[in-house]
Amino acid sequence: MLTKMFFGSLRSLSNIMSSMHKSSLLSTSVSLLDGSNYIVWKNQMRAWLRSKGLWQITNGNEKKFPELDPSASSAARKANYKQCMDWDNKNNQAYGTILLHVNPLVAVITNSSLTAKAVWEALHAAFSTTGPSAIFANFKNAISKRISSASSALDIMEMYKSFQCLMAATIIIPEVMQAMILLNAMPKEYNRVAQTTLQTMEQSKLTFNYI
Repeated sequence: MLTKMFFGSLRSLSNIMSSMHKSSLLSTSVSLLDGSNYIVWKNQMRAWLRSKGLWQITNGNEKKFPELDPSASSAARKANYKQCMDWDNKNNQAYGTILLHVNPLVAVITNSSLTAKAVWEALHAAFSTTGPSAIFANFKNAISKRISSASSALDIMEMYKSFQCLMAATIIIPEVMQAMILLNAMPKEYNRVAQTTLQTMEQSKLTFNYI
């Protein structure tokens, strides 16, 4: 009895840890949509939905089965009910996945959307065209970001995402300039590293990814 309880607890713990790992993986793979980062977010979210088999239902290719006429056989109606429920569950999964990675202030524009496809289209209509204000917001974040010793990886990733958003909007900042902006944003204790890098590295090899 105790053995069964022990292994049952282990399975429950394993399921919880697996769920937490998947949630953490999603959080690190897909940014939170705030409007200014739509183009990068769209590509990340589409890749995630594809990896989970949810993209076809999001883009509308996988349509819901129509309900059968009451005159259909019991077996046919039972099979149809299962098909409809399977579609609803996948739609809910895609719907929830998308909205969990949208800023609540942005998500209000999807309030009338009942399907994942409708949510995706509402966000696309609102943010697919990058305006000057969004471009400037990404530019300002990229050049004014300061790297903290306590959260350097996250800060560098935020700066990188800003550069990617600018690139997606066809605002190209040269690689060497991106690298210099990153070095300038580093904490003071890294000043010597920055100086050494600039003195020893060839300009053609000085890139954001190298730093």
